[in-house]
This record gives sequence, structure tokens and C-alpha cells, in this order.
Amino acid sequence: MTRLLDRSLSILQWRPGRLARHGGVTLGWMLLRAAAQAVTVLLLARGLGATAYGQVVAILATTSFVAPFAGLGLSHIVLRNAARDPAHEAVYFGIARRWWWLTLAPSAMAAIVAAAMLLPGNLPTFAACIAIAAEIAATSFTELGARHRQAQQDMHAFGAIQAGLPLLRLLALIVLFLSLHEVSATAALWAYATSGLAYTGFLYWCLSATTDTKTETASEAMAATSGLPFSLAVFASRLQAEFNKPVLAQTSFGLAGNYNVAQRLVDMASLPLMALQEALWPRLHAQPDPMRQLRRTGLVLIAMALALGAAIWLAAPLLPLLLGGSFTDTVGALRWLAWLPALQAFRALLNFQAIHHARMQLIGWAYAFGATASVAGVSALVPIFGINGAVIAGYAAEVAMIATLSRQKWRGK
Repeated sequence: MTRLLDRSLSILQWRPGRLARHGGVTLGWMLLRAAAQAVTVLLLARGLGATAYGQVVAILATTSFVAPFAGLGLSHIVLRNAARDPAHEAVYFGIARRWWWLTLAPSAMAAIVAAAMLLPGNLPTFAACIAIAAEIAATSFTELGARHRQAQQDMHAFGAIQAGLPLLRLLALIVLFLSLHEVSATAALWAYATSGLAYTGFLYWCLSATTDTKTETASEAMAATSGLPFSLAVFASRLQAEFNKPVLAQTSFGLAGNYNVAQRLVDMASLPLMALQEALWPRLHAQPDPMRQLRRTGLVLIAMALALGAAIWLAAPLLPLLLGGSFTDTVGALRWLAWLPALQAFRALLNFQAIHHARMQLIGWAYAFGATASVAGVSALVPIFGINGAVIAGYAAEVAMIATLSRQKWRGK
């Protein structure tokens, strides 16, 4: 009886630890970002219709393939190195920022070439090129700036930086829709371009005083190529998520628009999972033996992902009421995609284990297999099964990555 009383009192006296607080802060900013993204999707989908909306998302999807190589993935090395050597965090950020400058223009040109090769004709060429370049700059430097603050465990700044771009983009689109009687895909692309360039300039100015050029004082290695496995990992993830848009657009821009809405809704619904993960990684990196906490927290993450999938499946039929009759195909796609976050959460746990054991090449190989499965699956299945083919290819890519990481995990023991 005394033990039971003591345990009851300990439960009543429990207070959230730093991980819970950091996760809560990150979740708050992610929810704000999700709200901005949700309103943006709703505004564009209802204002443009499925076809014009599909044009915009198909153009922007091509930027996601190349954006991970702007900066060579060094933002992830900034997070790892600064968590281990916080005194020289400014040095690591300065190195990463310099390589971001060197790789920005080649990345933008590669994305424009990819768009020209993958997308059908009759698109606003000049607006598309400017929007692609601006999107590359904005998303890559936002990632670098956010990881820079995450490494300092400043989760307020980490969340604010990530939320700033979609908020400014939403503001630009609201001004656009209030100013014009009828908004076209071209006008929407210009809104994306101006907001992206403005945010990149503002963020660069805010972080310009936090760099250090005395690289000889840093204790952690940071070669230019050390972040490439992360670039390949993100590239593979983006291929898995976005390659279907240009392929669907070859059949119909409307299909691309419907599928994009389903994906964005799943991404936004997954934000609580992402918030916990982003708060968890720097704490685990700082521990000499983080495996016990990784397993314990991982079970909670996967359980949350399964509950999330059930909620998405139940809510899917409400979408046409919000977006209009041209988005009826979104219901089936959303229900198919509802269980993908559970696989993604499990893969993220395996990813961390590979990073902890310094198996960086393993990450590159796993995501390379995933990208191959995604591209092959989309190319073969989308022309036959349409949206359902894109969903199947997405699951196949996740399974390929998990199988690779799991196989090497057991071999490494």
C-alpha cells in the first residue's frame, strides 16, 4: 500500500522534461506552419481549380529534386558537429554557408533543365524559371538556418525560421487574390518567387553575424563532401514524394493537383510526429549511448503514427466539401496514403541509428535504393493506374529503404 501511495505521489509530482518542452515548442511552430500551408493549399486549390493548381505544383515539384544539393547537405553536419562541439558552432555554420553560395546557381540551373525535360509544354516558361530558382534558394537556406539554431537547441528559433517562409508565402498569395479578379498559374508562380527571394534575403541578413572563419579552431571534421549522404537521402525522399507530379501531369494536371493535395494533408497531419523527432535528435546526438531512449521513444512515435493514419482515413471524405468537385479523386488517394507516416517514423529511427554508428554511406545506399524503386514504380504504374500507381510506388520506396537499413543493422551486430 505504501509503494502504491509513493508511486501515485510521484505521478502527481511529475513535470515534463526538456525533451517534452522542446517538442512542445517545436510542435507549436510546426502547427503554425501547418496552418499557413493548409490555408495556402485551400486558397490555391479553390482559386485556381485542379488543372491550374496542378500546373503550379508540378513546376515546383521539380525544384525539390535538386534543392538538397544546394549546400551539399552540410546543414545536417552543422547539427551533428555543433551538438558535439557547441563552442565552435559558428565555424561549422560559416563553412556550410560558403558551400551554399557555391552550389546555389548550379542547383537552380539543374532544376530548370529537369523541369524542361519532365513537364509537358504550354507552361509559363519565364515565371516558372524564376520561381524554380527562388524556391531552390529559399528552401535550402531556410533548412541551413533552421539546423543552425536547432544545433544550439534553440527550438523557438528553429521553429520560427521554418514557419517564416510559408507564412510570408501565404501573405503574398492573399495580397495577390485580393488584388486580381482572376488569378492564373503564372501569377501564383510570381507570388512564390517574390516571397521566396524576400525571405531568403531577410534570413541571410539575420544570420550574417553568426559565422566564424577560424576553421582551425574547430574539433569536428567537416569536409565539403561529408553532407552528401544526407543530400542523397533527402533527394531520394523528394523523388519518392514529388517525381509522381510531373509523371501525373503528363496524363492530366488535374491528377497532379489531386495527388498533391492528398500528400500535403498527410504531411501536415504528421507534424506532431515531426516535432517530437526534431526535438529528439539533438538530445540523442549528445548522448554517448542513446539506444535505450531511441527504442523507448520510437515505440511511442510508431503508435502515434498508426493512430494518425486511422484519423486521416476517417476524415478523407470531407475533402470535396472543402475544395470543390474537381478534387473528388483526392479522397481515395488520401485513404491510401494514411498509413505511410508509420513507415516513415520507423525509417527515421533506423536512420538515426546509422548516423550514431557513423554509417553515413549506408544512408546514401538506402535512399538510393528507395529513389530507384520510386522512379521505377512511378514510371511503370502511374500510366496504368494513375493516382493509385503513385501511392503504390511510394510504399514500395519506403519498404526498400527500410529493408536496406534493417539488413545492414543486423549485419553490423
